[in-house]
Amino acid sequence: MFIIFLSLFLIASTEDIADPGSDEGLSRSNTYRYFNFVRQWSPNGCYHADSRHHCKTQDPSETFWTIHGLWPAYSGSSYPSYCKTCHFDKYAFNKVINTMHKRWPTDYSGGDTGFWSHEYCKHGTCCQDVFPTELSYFSAALKLNQRLDIDKALSSARIVPSTTRHYSFYEVQKAIKNAFGVNEATYWCRFSDGKQLLFQISICVDKSLKTMNCPKGGRVSCRSSQPIYFLPFSALHSEFFAKIRVSDKHGETRRNSETRK
Repeated sequence: MFIIFLSLFLIASTEDIADPGSDEGLSRSNTYRYFNFVRQWSPNGCYHADSRHHCKTQDPSETFWTIHGLWPAYSGSSYPSYCKTCHFDKYAFNKVINTMHKRWPTDYSGGDTGFWSHEYCKHGTCCQDVFPTELSYFSAALKLNQRLDIDKALSSARIVPSTTRHYSFYEVQKAIKNAFGVNEATYWCRFSDGKQLLFQISICVDKSLKTMNCPKGGRVSCRSSQPIYFLPFSALHSEFFAKIRVSDKHGETRRNSETRK
């Protein structure tokens, strides 16, 4: 029991890096306005490898943006969390579990099921007016993932993973706008070895799951003046990635400071 609790705590601690500010208040849980649908690019998130992060080796034909979560939100800077007592049932969504393992995996301790439990208990319990069951919540996210195809959006703009090629922040913004018709999305970056690595993108949707501009005011960690890199999955086991890990190990304090800006 202690090990399970510790794993979920570590997952929660990691997600706090990406979430806007939590506003825990059960009476307000039904006043959320929209959803952040958040996807992540694993190679760019894996660079800071620590005891919580176990980057997976994936088949070269299965390298794509994966789901992080579907988060109800009040505004760009606050969201409800842990709104009801959560009795997570891993068998309740067997119908979609194979797709979940493929499209919603995790690199963190606790494994996929532990990560899904965390996401549902923290966020899913706050939107049961729209998604009353675990199956409906996870199924909605999987359908959004298929409809809002970030891999296609970026590749159509000729933005492809590379250890040497980089892109401007505005090129990425334009690709997202052209694909999904939104002027405002939310982007999260990390910094290592002088490189800006975009590791998460949130597309906002309303309660009917139609795309909308993300409200401003959320945590924005990307610098529009600095080039953006998308590391390929092959970099996870390359000398390039090893160099970033070593460099980052000695720059932990610097990176944390940059991320908070």
